[in-house]
Amino acid sequence: MFKDIVSNEEAKSFLINELKNGKKEGTYIFYGEDKELLMKFALSFMKALNCKNEEFDFCDRCESCLRVNTLTHGDLEIIEDENGVKVESIREIGRIASSATYEGGNRVFIIKDCEKLKKESANALLKMIEEPEEGNFFILLSKNLNLLPTIKSRATIVKIKNRSPEDFGITLREYKFFLGKGKDIEEYKKYDLDIEEAYPYENIEEPIQNYIKLKKELLENKDSEIEKGLIENKIKFYKGLINLYKNIEYIDIAERISLGEKISFSCENDKITAMEICDYLCHFIKDFNKLEKIMKIKNKMGSNISLKLMFRVLISEL
Repeated sequence: MFKDIVSNEEAKSFLINELKNGKKEGTYIFYGEDKELLMKFALSFMKALNCKNEEFDFCDRCESCLRVNTLTHGDLEIIEDENGVKVESIREIGRIASSATYEGGNRVFIIKDCEKLKKESANALLKMIEEPEEGNFFILLSKNLNLLPTIKSRATIVKIKNRSPEDFGITLREYKFFLGKGKDIEEYKKYDLDIEEAYPYENIEEPIQNYIKLKKELLENKDSEIEKGLIENKIKFYKGLINLYKNIEYIDIAERISLGEKISFSCENDKITAMEICDYLCHFIKDFNKLEKIMKIKNKMGSNISLKLMFRVLISEL
C-alpha cells in the first residue's frame, strides 16, 4: 500500500487523490534524483490503477499486483535506454497504445531517463501524449525537468524527493557515504555491511572489475550472494575513492594520470559504472571552476569522449 512507502507523504497523497478522481487516461512526470524511488512510485501507481482488492490503493497480494512486482504484467511497458530512448521505441509505444489492452484494465507505459531524450524522440512523444486513448497512462521518469515545455504542459508533474537519513534509519555519515542513493543504502542495511575499514586506492581496480563482473552475472541469476557481492565491491571502491581523495596532495601528476588510466581500463567501457565513479569523485570537489570543467567532460560521455581522458582530467583536478 502507499502508506508502506517510507517518505514523500505529499506525493503519495496526491496520487491517491488522482485515483479518487477516476481519471481514464493521463500523462505524468515523476522527477527526482533517486532513480530507484522514481521507479518504485511508478510501479506503485501502476498497481493501484489495476489492483483487484483496493479501490484507491494497491494490496500487493492480488494476481495483478504480484505480476507488476515481477514485471510480468501484460499491460505494463517499461522503456529504457541509457543514452535516451530512441524515436523508433517511442513510435512502437504509439502502436501498442492504439491496440486493445491484454488484461482489460489500464495500460501503463513507464519511460525512463526522459531528461536524455533527443529532439526527435521528444517530438514523437509529444504527439503521442497530446490525446492519449482511454485506458493508457504514460509515466515519464526524469532526473530533472529538462524536458520540452510542451511535454511538461501536457503532463501532471510529481516531485519525488530523496529519502532522508531518518527515513532509512541510518546516520548522516552513512547517508553521505552512499550519496543518499536509496538502493545502495537498502542493500547495505540488508546485508549488514561495514563502511568503517579503509580500502587502499592503489588496489581500486579489483573491486571495480569484480563489481562489473557481478553486475553481468546478476542479469542471468538473481542470487542473493551475487547481490551481496555487488554491494560489497561497490563499498570497497567507494572506500578506495575516499582514500584517494584523502591522499591526493601526496600523489604527483604522473601517478594521477596513471591511476585515471587504470580506473578507465577497469570500467571496461561500462559507462554506467564509470558515471557512478565520476559522480562519487565530483562530490569531493569544492572549487566551482574545476567542477564546471569536469561536468562539461562528463556530459560528453554519450559522445566519442574516452573514459581514459575523462578520468585523467578528473583525478588531475582533485
